Amino acid sequence: MAKLDRRDMLKLMAGGAILAAGAGAPNKLEAAGGKDVTSKIVIMGAGLAGISLAARLRKDAPNAKIILVDKEEKFYYQPGFTLVGIGFYTRDDVTYEKKDLIPSGCEWVKQNVKSMNPGQNSLTLDDGSNLNYDYLVIATGVAYKFEHVDGLSYDDILNPDNVITSNYVMQGSEKTFKLSERFAKAGGRGIFAEPRGAMKCAGANKKVMFMYESRTRQLGTRDKASLQLFGGGPKVFSNPVYAETIETLMAEKGIDYSTDINHELVAVDKARNIATFKKYMPYTENGEKKMATDFVEAKFDWMHYTPKQIGLQMFVDAGLTDPKDPEMWVDVNRETLQSKKYKNIFAIGDVCGVPMGKTGASVRKMYPIVANNLIAQIKGEALPDKFDGYTACPLLCEHGKAMMVEFNWAGVASSMPCFGATRASYLSWLTKLYAFRPMIMRGMINAIV
Repeated sequence: MAKLDRRDMLKLMAGGAILAAGAGAPNKLEAAGGKDVTSKIVIMGAGLAGISLAARLRKDAPNAKIILVDKEEKFYYQPGFTLVGIGFYTRDDVTYEKKDLIPSGCEWVKQNVKSMNPGQNSLTLDDGSNLNYDYLVIATGVAYKFEHVDGLSYDDILNPDNVITSNYVMQGSEKTFKLSERFAKAGGRGIFAEPRGAMKCAGANKKVMFMYESRTRQLGTRDKASLQLFGGGPKVFSNPVYAETIETLMAEKGIDYSTDINHELVAVDKARNIATFKKYMPYTENGEKKMATDFVEAKFDWMHYTPKQIGLQMFVDAGLTDPKDPEMWVDVNRETLQSKKYKNIFAIGDVCGVPMGKTGASVRKMYPIVANNLIAQIKGEALPDKFDGYTACPLLCEHGKAMMVEFNWAGVASSMPCFGATRASYLSWLTKLYAFRPMIMRGMINAIV
């Protein structure tokens, strides 16, 4: 991993102070006062959301029985996958043992949940045993559907013999670095494909694209490289302010984007390196909104792919989703994060069926809210705290510059004005590279920030 010089360290210290004092920091939320709470609280999932929430509950409700259910023993610092993909981090920099992170006093059941029976306050585990609860928090994250694309599978992302990769898994990030370095030197066409629908860290694919473009400039091979983004949605980014800014950046860097929105990757021919996209073309006829479709092919020398992301079928089977939602997210009140159907169930993190809110920065806002609201529900009180849709993403724009993207349901929500709401800066770059990991892995995980 790269080392900091004295100048960078001074700048980082300033950035860290800003992060710690950021407007609306979740640790400023007053604790709900749950010392008299003795309920059995089960948390499905021991990722960032589940562990941070468990740590907060241990502090606010020290007499509650808290159980984390998760079979996976490794914890990955997923915001670092992008940095693995550019060679700044290695696997060891982002891999942790969950046994070292689970809060003291919490029980850890090393199984996954096979089915749910919320009417009976019961979960069925992989071994067939039942786990009962008084209150449940769902923190399972998203499920990746690589096979949603004809001709693609999870194994293709791991296979070193093809030129398809994805930063959404650890091995894919390592492969991204190798492929991007190879083609940055040799030249070729890189395409960057995104799914339709909600996804965690919507900027992840664009970071790879921008950093690849920047690398070709470093090597003096930009004229040999062609880059194309195929966005799955109607805009290059959901927030209109940042969408315009990103479009401007792409134009400045010679990346054509104007006709590439509303494309869904539907098939890949790995033998010929050809991707097939379904293009959606909305139009209005006699006042009625309609959608025409067509199929287009794109040849590539390497491809970075964001997989389709969904909830779990067990949520549907348990009646915890909106019947109109094909992506199977847990249907919660978007402000309190409480299940709309079961008052003793909450959700946190990527699995929530709310607009936006699928980033680690969202979890940083959510976990104290869920803790306070859960304790209030146990005590029969009104739920005191509300999530505002906050999400953030340090968008890497080039080597040495990043943009601190922050917004909520109301619009741009910059909590750190010195970064500049739409300005790419060296300070934001340093913050992404050096400040976020200790903030998350020492701060959030221990419910400090």
